Amino acid sequence: MQTTTAADAILQNYYLPVVREMVNKRAILLFGYSPSELDAGAGKANAIKGETMDYRGISRDADQVQFAGRQWVIALHTTRNESGTARAEGGTLPAAGQQGWADLIDTIKKLYKQIQITGFSLEVSERSIGSYVRLLEAETTGAVNDLRKDMNRQAYGDQTGALAQITADGANTFTVDNLQYMRVGMQIDVVNASTDAVLGSDRTVTAINTSTRVVTYNGADLTVVAGTHVPVVQGNWKLEMNGLKKITRSDLSQNYTLHGINSSTPGNEYWKASQVDGLNAVFDEDKGQLLMDNLGALGWDTEMILTTRGVRRRYVNTLKAGKRFNDNQATYLHGGFRYIDYNGVPLLFDDDCPKQHMFFIRPDDFLWINLNGNDFRWMQRDGAILRKVENPDLDAYKATLYKYSDLGVTRRGSQGVMYNLADDIP
Repeated sequence: MQTTTAADAILQNYYLPVVREMVNKRAILLFGYSPSELDAGAGKANAIKGETMDYRGISRDADQVQFAGRQWVIALHTTRNESGTARAEGGTLPAAGQQGWADLIDTIKKLYKQIQITGFSLEVSERSIGSYVRLLEAETTGAVNDLRKDMNRQAYGDQTGALAQITADGANTFTVDNLQYMRVGMQIDVVNASTDAVLGSDRTVTAINTSTRVVTYNGADLTVVAGTHVPVVQGNWKLEMNGLKKITRSDLSQNYTLHGINSSTPGNEYWKASQVDGLNAVFDEDKGQLLMDNLGALGWDTEMILTTRGVRRRYVNTLKAGKRFNDNQATYLHGGFRYIDYNGVPLLFDDDCPKQHMFFIRPDDFLWINLNGNDFRWMQRDGAILRKVENPDLDAYKATLYKYSDLGVTRRGSQGVMYNLADDIP
């Protein structure tokens, strides 16, 4: 008989490596391209020029990170020695100066995904190790995909977890400005963004009208207020990882403070990112170049541009007049495009990138902060990965995948964003 002990071994020895490989797939910002994708040609944004972008995701090794209780700490070099340098012959030497330093301090985020298998399912698969493995595989790979997508979404956000802005109330419904992160079957809370009060918890999205952007939920009707309440993943409000919106929109008061440093405090100008309002127009090359020049003037050039399919497609359409075919394939009809760059910088799309945004980033400035080198693991401190479900007492077993980490940035000032760009709004 296949026991839960056998299941523990399968989960640990077979599927934890699968987990670590799968989270590298199609979550570009956090995890980059997997080795197999790179071998197949993915990520080669400037391949025609002989350049490649073998982007493998945010660095997972952070030797400079120290941990103090529930917090992580990184020493940050902030200012130069600004003392004098030139004097007349026989003059008094310049006064001594010093480098400026500050500590980046933030909390470790706790990320989880659980799977649950009924005792009956385990029983019917007891005679075949293949069936047993396939049963665990289906649940494990599904959990991994879901965890990967949600983590990548978080990495673009502002740490609050808001999935959309509510624009209207209805009977057991609300209308949102954007359906990008909303799905039927989601478990959500509705939260007052100003007070953090939860108006309704653990509601299930039962229907979505994609034409009107009306979201229907179960349970008692909620009186939501447009511009005040927001939908979030159940239990996630203000517990998510740092994301690009929080990092780059340092012009918004709620984002002034990041990693313990307030960018609005005089002397902390180095902690301000750069922003350009797209004014709901197609990406403008001149504005994009100005943003890159402003970032480059600080001493660090943009390495990667991340945006949505819609923003990228509209930009490509502006380049049609300059499209030329001068090789031996010139007699063939060509359509579409494979790779695109902007001023030599790879311009990539990520389906989790928030609509109407384009991020100008330096991946080398970002890092994973992992508690005790913690990668994805199965929770098993009691000696078992599969644990019987209690309270209520069920004929079922669950396993918990977890990761204690955060997304950090060491140079906020070298990151930029264009927002309110023309895009496809679902």
